[in-house]
Amino acid sequence: MKLSVSIIARNEAESIARCLQSVQGADEIVVCDTGSEDRTVEIAKEHGAAVFTDYQWNDDFSAARNHCRQKCTGDWILTIDCDNRLVQNIAAVRREIEIADAAGAKTLSIGVLFEDSGLFSHWLPFLYKNDPEICWKGAVHNYLTRDEKRLSKLTISCWHSPAHAKDPGRSFRILKRVVAENPDGLVREKYYLAREYASRQDFDIALYWFREYIKKAYWGPEMADAYLFMARCLWCTQKGDEARAHCLTAIGIDANFQEALLFMAEMSGPKNRDRWLLFSETANNQDVLFLRAKAEWQSKQYDEQFAADSDMSRYDAIHREIAAIVGEATVLDIGCGVGALGKHIKNYSGFDFSPVAVKIAAHPKVWTGSAYDKANFNGAEYYVSTEVLEHLDDLKVLGNVPAGKKLIFSVPSFDDPSHIRTFTEDSMRRRYKDLLEIQRVTRFNWTEARKWDKAAPFSNSHILLVQAAKR
Repeated sequence: MKLSVSIIARNEAESIARCLQSVQGADEIVVCDTGSEDRTVEIAKEHGAAVFTDYQWNDDFSAARNHCRQKCTGDWILTIDCDNRLVQNIAAVRREIEIADAAGAKTLSIGVLFEDSGLFSHWLPFLYKNDPEICWKGAVHNYLTRDEKRLSKLTISCWHSPAHAKDPGRSFRILKRVVAENPDGLVREKYYLAREYASRQDFDIALYWFREYIKKAYWGPEMADAYLFMARCLWCTQKGDEARAHCLTAIGIDANFQEALLFMAEMSGPKNRDRWLLFSETANNQDVLFLRAKAEWQSKQYDEQFAADSDMSRYDAIHREIAAIVGEATVLDIGCGVGALGKHIKNYSGFDFSPVAVKIAAHPKVWTGSAYDKANFNGAEYYVSTEVLEHLDDLKVLGNVPAGKKLIFSVPSFDDPSHIRTFTEDSMRRRYKDLLEIQRVTRFNWTEARKWDKAAPFSNSHILLVQAAKR
């Protein structure tokens, strides 16, 4: 069995080497260059690729992919983009092909991961038999003419290629053109065009194209996603009842659509919100088109945030409460930020992965370190985590705390661009029931003075301060 790798490229000198290194061992690597002005061609040749420069780019990705595919002589073809790398190796690809051949299959889908976060996104039919009946369709967001939805054990990791910045409106431009040329014959292109308008906050135009798409839509996962997008557009234009109705339609198509369930929670009052959050916890995202879980911020983003705003005085009441609880005990502050808690606790130490935050803290017992590194978790009597568990893999972080130790942590009820998750008391207890013994929960409400205060009147936005012990 001969395996070909097919790659289209243009001005990808900063990315293509990593891609090519990940597919070494294939019988042939074919690169179709569509007009590079940098070292893309040279780098591809240095990695043993057969490079063709006879294709003139015409804003049609499927035409370019098919041109490259025609240069491939293998029995099977692995298509991969320059800003992707194969996570496994070519030997693993060959094993998957052997299984597919034995079953008479002609296409295999590969899982896509976001490199920055390691989060799964979707499946792509990037591995397929070199069969004349199988080719690429669609000028952008292209697809195979045959896709058996057969899932492999393979994954590719993707990142944002710097080349995209050279033509940021490319997809939008192509979609507008192809839909204008064939307004009645195209379906999925209208869905993607609507998404482009939504990303530009042109909500009314986005809604128009989503509704045009729905008139001829036939694939459930894509339809559910379209209804969720419509709900978001309507919510942004202050049409709450319509937004909830469209979100319910998305859930009706796929009751395991976690993002839709979470958005229903966001649009609901306190009682219904808790119920939707409960439903979301058991949703498995089966048949969901795209998984758009929020990614963890990197240290650079927190560096920028702390450099712009290092005033943590809004948390003073929470910090004083923690100090009263721990007394003279030793405290390790996990993700300490600018070390504001250290002003209230005598036996204080802490770490944060933002060098800027640590520099601002200027505390002798604060250092730069990761909450995922167990070596940072010393023999303190109390482990404190304020404004942390909503930002990262909280279960991994809590798993680093030694068994039997005391914890104090805060969790927010409100959404924020940097929050991966929000909490109610019920959802917090359910999430941590196997890790922690919850002993006390104190609610801090948001005041008109822009502070968190446990004595303040009830507010929808609140922070829960939790005392617990590690099981």
